[in-house]
Amino acid sequence: MRPWQVFLLILVLAFFAISSAWKVLYVLTYVLLVLFILSWIWTRFSLRSMVFRRTAVAGRVQVGEYFDERLMLDNLSSFPKLWVQIADGSTLPGHWAGYVASMGGRKRATWRARSVCQQRGRFQLGPVMAMSGDPFGLFRRRVVLAPSQEVLVLPRVYPLSNFALFTGGLPGRGKSSRRALQTTTTPTTIREYVSGDALSRIHWRSSAHYNKLMVKEFDLDPAVDAWIFLDLHASVQAGEGNESTEEYGVTIAATLATYLLQQDFSLGMIVNGERREMLSLDRGDRQIERALELLAVVTVGNGPELKEALAMDAFHFGRNAVAIVITPSHSRDWHESLRHLKLRGVQTAVIGLDAASFEALPPDEDTLALLEGSGIPVMRIKCGEPITQILETGTDVRALQQR
Repeated sequence: MRPWQVFLLILVLAFFAISSAWKVLYVLTYVLLVLFILSWIWTRFSLRSMVFRRTAVAGRVQVGEYFDERLMLDNLSSFPKLWVQIADGSTLPGHWAGYVASMGGRKRATWRARSVCQQRGRFQLGPVMAMSGDPFGLFRRRVVLAPSQEVLVLPRVYPLSNFALFTGGLPGRGKSSRRALQTTTTPTTIREYVSGDALSRIHWRSSAHYNKLMVKEFDLDPAVDAWIFLDLHASVQAGEGNESTEEYGVTIAATLATYLLQQDFSLGMIVNGERREMLSLDRGDRQIERALELLAVVTVGNGPELKEALAMDAFHFGRNAVAIVITPSHSRDWHESLRHLKLRGVQTAVIGLDAASFEALPPDEDTLALLEGSGIPVMRIKCGEPITQILETGTDVRALQQR
């Protein structure tokens, strides 16, 4: 029964008790009134001194990995909790951290929530709501035990041993074998201090370890910049969920960005989606984190089309740079922008996603063959094909075996 129904019943019993002066009705009225008051008091104290904590194994995870957290609920008072229901308002798909417990005084309840991350993005953990009540189920009380916090699910990254799109190998060089006379952003080793070395190059931790002054040596900067251009314009996308050109494009961009940065190339990224996103040129592990964080939250949208976006961002691509365009577009209107980049000395390449294969439709006209005729390397990827194998070899080995 609801509280107002019980209260109404007490008023009715009190009315008849006074009207009839029957002792039994008086007793029932008093008993119900006492139970009503005690239930209300019980409920008010049911969630006092409750402390909730959650400890995640990792603050950030990637698609395909487990998100594992340990949750603890402490009753710090001596007052027992007949039942406590924990409701977690997490938006992470497939992650449930709810719990129902009966707790004695000064007791702790612990449980784990473990789920596989299937979708990239920025999600919310919490807020955590606790609900409890009296033994008769008349009253309910809800309190917020913990505020919400964010968890970032990064896109999936496949390990690559090489990249087959440039048949002659990537231009420029990775780590140089020649040492730089000036300080660069690429320290590689240490050596003993000699007279004339700048004090700013002293590596103090190694100096303390070896009990003598040690200085850092630097590599020459890579001779080439690599740019990844990801086309997420809504009009050219196909498929849904993980089997979509959007997710394939993001996964390929994340995989290539990680590979190129591990080869010590300076990398920048431009995403043409819901809004234009740009990652400035840089390299190193921190740039990998920036690239994955950017790709974790980008979505398709109605920004400028690929032709306009390439024209707007062409000035970022310097001579001898590498520009890799990832797109499901089969239109021809952006080809001229790519040819113009090539004429300026930019080494261009295209990874074309076959949009028709994501919708189980007849194949579109192969307009990418026109780019191949212009000497621009092209790699085609269909839905369901192994991304790693195609990026490394340029062909689907399974398809060849089936033939």
